[in-house]
Amino acid sequence: MNKVDLSKPKVPNQAPKWLGTYGKYLYPKLATYLNKNDKILRADEYLLQQYCSAYDTYRMAYDDIQEHGIQQPIYKTVISPVDGKVAAKNFQGYKKNPAYQIMSDSLKQMNTIGKELGLSPKARSQMMELNTPKNDDAKSTVTSLKEFFG
Repeated sequence: MNKVDLSKPKVPNQAPKWLGTYGKYLYPKLATYLNKNDKILRADEYLLQQYCSAYDTYRMAYDDIQEHGIQQPIYKTVISPVDGKVAAKNFQGYKKNPAYQIMSDSLKQMNTIGKELGLSPKARSQMMELNTPKNDDAKSTVTSLKEFFG
């Protein structure tokens, strides 16, 4: 097993083989975006994988809802006592498509992980504040540029 230095910057741009179709599609796009941020470490790769896996599950559940609808009919099957064959299927009402709950759970997971990766406006602003100098005598950007260029 190869040892990986998790403190190095950048996550790999290639998606892991085990990710599903949608996750594999999203992974390199997010990796490229995240690698532009100097606060992303190799250790964040696992969060990125989890995010893409949740996205894959979300999209599969969404596809199921598109195909079968948000509700599914419920039928009660009546069996004939004489010959054991199906005598009737009585409509009982509707139930929520189970894929809806899967989609909802995946979306919650994506929101939680996305915040940790800085994928929301609030999380990005908090990440930017991490390097902000706290003391009042810090040089302004203009002063620093003047000193650098002479």
